[in-house]
Amino acid sequence: MKRFYKEVTISKQDNAFIIKLDGRAIKTPLKDILLIPTLKIAEIIKAEWEAQKEEIDIFSMPYTKLANTAADRVEKRRTALIDELCHYAGNDQICYRADFPSDLVRLQDKIWNPLLSWLASQHDIRLHVITGIVHIEQNKAEIAKIRSITEALESYRLTCFYGMVTVTGSVTIALNMIGGNITLEDAWDAGHLDENYQSDQWGKDEEAEMRKSELKKELECSFTFYNLL
Repeated sequence: MKRFYKEVTISKQDNAFIIKLDGRAIKTPLKDILLIPTLKIAEIIKAEWEAQKEEIDIFSMPYTKLANTAADRVEKRRTALIDELCHYAGNDQICYRADFPSDLVRLQDKIWNPLLSWLASQHDIRLHVITGIVHIEQNKAEIAKIRSITEALESYRLTCFYGMVTVTGSVTIALNMIGGNITLEDAWDAGHLDENYQSDQWGKDEEAEMRKSELKKELECSFTFYNLL
């Protein structure tokens, strides 16, 4: 799509902000006016639209995409999304541990155990840990606690949280992120611990590294967006 506007501005509407292109409010893919919850996020989205050249590259606007997702998808299907997050919690990757080699076992314990301990101390959530890949059924009461936390997140925060979970493969890591107990870099390393270990042992694959770079950008966007809300 060719760039069709010259000026990008921000306007206040009720308790939200909107982006205008030559005076016309931008809309979501479902044709609703995009309502942005904070001025800081509106400024980031405004900058994305201002940065477009002759051709509009939607892939260069991750914050606009995230806002559209929150408005069009998450707000309209919260229950299904929360069900999916609870499913992730029941299969949290950090609950499945290696039994060899010994250095990987120690690394998993060192990086992952403190995250589970924080989850227990801050939210009284205790997930079972098992060696191997055979599925383990988590206690329904613990999953219910996670559901309660996710249900309390408004749609923008829920969108960001969902992004953190899917990129790291772990509800535990995501909860540590939004709870301020782990940095973005440490969360990324924790979520890709096994993969990084294998790369260190056998070498890196260029295509896989490119994919990881894109995923890391997604995690950074979700984390930054959440903290600006």
